[in-house]
Amino acid sequence: MIKNIIIVGLFFLLASLLFQNKNNVDILVDDLVMTKEKIVDGAEYVKETFDEKFATKEFEVEIDIPSMQLQKEPFSEGSGIREETFLNEENK
Repeated sequence: MIKNIIIVGLFFLLASLLFQNKNNVDILVDDLVMTKEKIVDGAEYVKETFDEKFATKEFEVEIDIPSMQLQKEPFSEGSGIREETFLNEENK
């Protein structure tokens, strides 16, 4: 409790010395404005950099893998592979 009273007293003393002269107030206001401008510029820079580095890019990839071009049924009519079974024997 006593620490808080001391902190408030020091803040009041510092504020009264700072605001006593109009030049000090002008310097403080100018510094606050410059700080705000720097924060806004920094936020814009971060946004632009983030958009540049992590933007979604449209591209198309053509995949030519022979194993993906196989038919689902390897023994179908157009495949050229003939399945030999006991039931479908040819007469020679």
